[in-house]
Amino acid sequence: MAVTLQSIFQQHFDAFAERHRLSRDMFRAAWAVRHCRTRELGGHVNSCPDGHFHQIAYNSCRHRSCPQCGWLPKEQWLAGWRTRLLPCPHHHIIFTVPHSLNDLWRFNKAAFADTLFAAASQTLSELLGDVKFLGGRVGVLAALHTWNQELKSHVHLHTIVTAGGLDGDGQWRKPVKKCLLPRKVLMIKFRGKFKAMLREKLRQGRMKLPPGMTGDAFERLLRELTAVPWNVKVFDAYRNGVSVATYLARYIKGGPIGNSRLLSLKNGRVVFRYRLPHRRGGDGKRQAKMDLPVDTFIGRWLQHVPPRRFQTVRGYGLYCGNQHSRWECAAEALGVRVDVNAGDDLSVEEIRDWQDWCEAAGMSDVCRCPKCNKRLVSHHEFASGRGPPVGALPYRQSVKQGNVAGGMIA
Repeated sequence: MAVTLQSIFQQHFDAFAERHRLSRDMFRAAWAVRHCRTRELGGHVNSCPDGHFHQIAYNSCRHRSCPQCGWLPKEQWLAGWRTRLLPCPHHHIIFTVPHSLNDLWRFNKAAFADTLFAAASQTLSELLGDVKFLGGRVGVLAALHTWNQELKSHVHLHTIVTAGGLDGDGQWRKPVKKCLLPRKVLMIKFRGKFKAMLREKLRQGRMKLPPGMTGDAFERLLRELTAVPWNVKVFDAYRNGVSVATYLARYIKGGPIGNSRLLSLKNGRVVFRYRLPHRRGGDGKRQAKMDLPVDTFIGRWLQHVPPRRFQTVRGYGLYCGNQHSRWECAAEALGVRVDVNAGDDLSVEEIRDWQDWCEAAGMSDVCRCPKCNKRLVSHHEFASGRGPPVGALPYRQSVKQGNVAGGMIA
């Protein structure tokens, strides 16, 4: 049987939890991954309308770090933003925090990430609001990532930025420079803002220093970071923002590693694939295998569980999503007809049922009867810890534990 994140946690998490101190968010994520699509979460029955086929479908945990049930939320998020992204070129800009600040992030995940979002968005809006670079209000979509391919801490922010903006007269302005912003100017301003915000939050008591770090040591660290360049990447403009949004969608749900990258779980060790970084001879495609003790693997995965209800994807400026965004004005300035009676719900495709989403993704076999090809119908929901009621299936013997565990009854 292929190894999955669920099987790793089912076999080894209890022993790991006895040896390590974990947060409530970590326990919640581990519980969700272990019980996703199992009897513990309840479910429903999918049946052919003509009775040829019956399938017991257990509910997904819907935790954003679970790789097993993140596909549908990602598709829905991307469908909504396809209608929201303005029809203009977009730049992909990455803001990376120095690794020497990783300990501060581990002990202040929400406050640290809020600071990163604020520093990056304010840097972009202030610089691009200057007529020297653009002189307009831009749209920014930002997504937080905290890991690299090896599951180590790598806190960075991916942003999609419109290559142009709306000026005070309601006209669309194009950037002065082809690169949108000079990388060095962007880096210096972002670095200054981020450090100033960290100092202010520590002064206000909204962040705490890691154990063993004094206030003087923290100030010394920030001064040392002023002398080194921070990693800020500005990519050439893409013709539209959908391609970059598609890239971001892979990370907003499903956690830091998918089941397809897991190779084996044997003798207390996990082997998985990862892409070699450029600094180690990688070209972005070359892959290697990593072999870790299972405790190390679980520990690395758990450190990337976001705080509960923390928003890891945010919009700013024209993409801020409120009545002050001026998105409609920008769309009209770009020649897009806006239906003022459509309301604020731009994710119209969210009303589609699960069969529509599967068929749109080319997975019709998942939602149709293998005999007559009719769409399966969902019925008879049942509570957690229970099996489907007898009346949901054609024969009483079909609901015996052996058949329920198999998940399908033909």
